[in-house]
Amino acid sequence: MIDLGPLAWMVHVAAAFAIAFFAQSVFSPKGREARVVIRAMIPVVILTLLGAGWLPHPVAGMLIGYFGSRAFGSWGSARGGLIAAVIAAVVLMQLGASWLLFPLFFMGLGWLASGGPARGRRRVPKVKVEMAGLPAQATGTPLPVAAPAAEGPLAPFLADARLPAQARAQLVALNLRTQEALSLLKDQGLEGTEGFFVARAIREEYAPEAVQAYLKLPRSLADTGVIQDGKTGAALLSEQLELLLDGVQDIIAGSLQSGGQALLTHGRFLRERFAKVEQDLRVPVMIPAADKVK
Repeated sequence: MIDLGPLAWMVHVAAAFAIAFFAQSVFSPKGREARVVIRAMIPVVILTLLGAGWLPHPVAGMLIGYFGSRAFGSWGSARGGLIAAVIAAVVLMQLGASWLLFPLFFMGLGWLASGGPARGRRRVPKVKVEMAGLPAQATGTPLPVAAPAAEGPLAPFLADARLPAQARAQLVALNLRTQEALSLLKDQGLEGTEGFFVARAIREEYAPEAVQAYLKLPRSLADTGVIQDGKTGAALLSEQLELLLDGVQDIIAGSLQSGGQALLTHGRFLRERFAKVEQDLRVPVMIPAADKVK
């Protein structure tokens, strides 16, 4: 090891950042690639040799988590990253984390027992799940359930794997609610109102533009990189979609009030109309003459 004397504390601070960089790299969507794993290991090796002898141990712990998350699923897509991770494990053991051999050995046995290399060749039958109707909830964003295929300008985004699950659920809700709002206003003859134009703009412009802006972010940082006020791209997208959901819900509530007033007016008319003729509608009861004599 190289003794840096008074600069040793700088090495330990840099080692802490190296841990964060390693975790962000290997657990990102691109962590399946060998070059990403190798790039994350370079500062770990350098800083360990410069004096941060403790560094291999937390990195080795994260490497165990990496193997567990990548190897026991469809490992074929992460083959390059897993091979690089095996090399990284050997390097870490040489740097002092020799204990890593035992958990990896037993993890390897479990992997072989669960199918091993055959796991990467298995094909899961494709089941087409359509996104549609949402059950009403008191709070939060409704989640998608199986139903007929969605239509409209938001439909292409509903099953886009690049979007976070929360955002897709919000888009499903927006697709349903905007369609509901437009149909209600049209049935009530309110197609020329501000609410109708706002609902259509949410469906055709505001929501698609928010999604497209998110999709332009770098894939490796879209869900982890802070953009503003401690919020990531995924958090900002979810926040904007929630605002749009609140807006279209207000339009539906206004439509309910409008339709409710018409219903109440019609009810008053019926009460006034038939209350006046109630006596006229009664059928007189005829008593036979024989009954009167008795």
